[in-house]
Amino acid sequence: MKIGLVGCGIIAMTHAGILKKIQPQAHISVCDLNLDAARQFAGKIGAQGGAYSNLEKLLENEKPDTIHIMTPVTAHFAAAKKALEAGCHVYLEKPLTESPEEYSQLQALAKEKNRVLAAGYSTLGMPVVMQAKALINSGEFGRLIAVHCDFMCAWGGNSVPDGHADHWAYASKGGVLQNMVDHPASLVVDVLDRVDSYQYHYGHRNILPYDRPDLLHISMQNSDQIGSFTLSLGHGNGHRVANYYLEKGTITIDMTRQVISVIRGSGPPGMVKKITSSLSIGASIAFGSIFNIFKVITGKLRKAPGIFALVENFYHTVEGKDRLIVKEAVVSQMIEMLDAVWEDANSHPLNDVLHINAKRESATLATKTKA
Repeated sequence: MKIGLVGCGIIAMTHAGILKKIQPQAHISVCDLNLDAARQFAGKIGAQGGAYSNLEKLLENEKPDTIHIMTPVTAHFAAAKKALEAGCHVYLEKPLTESPEEYSQLQALAKEKNRVLAAGYSTLGMPVVMQAKALINSGEFGRLIAVHCDFMCAWGGNSVPDGHADHWAYASKGGVLQNMVDHPASLVVDVLDRVDSYQYHYGHRNILPYDRPDLLHISMQNSDQIGSFTLSLGHGNGHRVANYYLEKGTITIDMTRQVISVIRGSGPPGMVKKITSSLSIGASIAFGSIFNIFKVITGKLRKAPGIFALVENFYHTVEGKDRLIVKEAVVSQMIEMLDAVWEDANSHPLNDVLHINAKRESATLATKTKA
């Protein structure tokens, strides 16, 4: 297997480490606009192929079977298009593209070339998320009624998110929010039957450069389901939890600690049920944490488990052994919704947004209804 890694930043090192485990015999080439960075990265990972600053030359000289695109989002569309046209299967890191139109073009090209185009929504590959989805799909808890995810991010020392003010994310439509929002948004969209309408609220706490918003809440609905998430950057309290509410139970997952708890049953809880469910939740967290320690020691719970699962799933799909975990319909709804949010948010000056929030009119500011 010949593999090309495009973009030699932090996430590329994670991909390279995963490939050593699942594709140990792979012939890897790397590409970055900074040729020195590409050469240094190639040396660190022991790449057998060349180091390039030009994707066309990598494609021409190395003829890779697969390409991992891990550049800033502004370069995703052009790089993915070139790779697909060259006959490569493509793994595209989030954020996927700058617009819904770009993603649609890539999907059409992938189908035309009979190539796999995988979306790197790594939250959907997390073991606890996949476990929760399996329970939902089993039908034993009845129909999903609502889902909510709190995705509270914290950086070391409560520093500015993504390290420095000239990070590429600040120049994108949604700023750093756009670089992180795919995690909670994909978790919610993935379990809803569909998204018919949505509303958003966002806020500035003056902690990010360029007056970028750091707090976002989006609620979605269809005829009988509601989903929502809250994303906070530089929160100070790193906590990532999702609750799935079904007719016959509630499933809670803690993505920070990789534990899951389940409350079964329907109807109002009596005293006995309240006590037993509390004990069950406590036991799930305690024993789940202990089991995770053993999983880490034995290598069964890997670093970046969501990315590991998606990359492994990508290669299984390329080999015809599996189907992609991240579904095309989820990606399409996500990109369409989030692009509309960025476009609408950027059309309102900061003072106007604060004025609308103060009047408590923000709920009607950005209601989008799908025809």
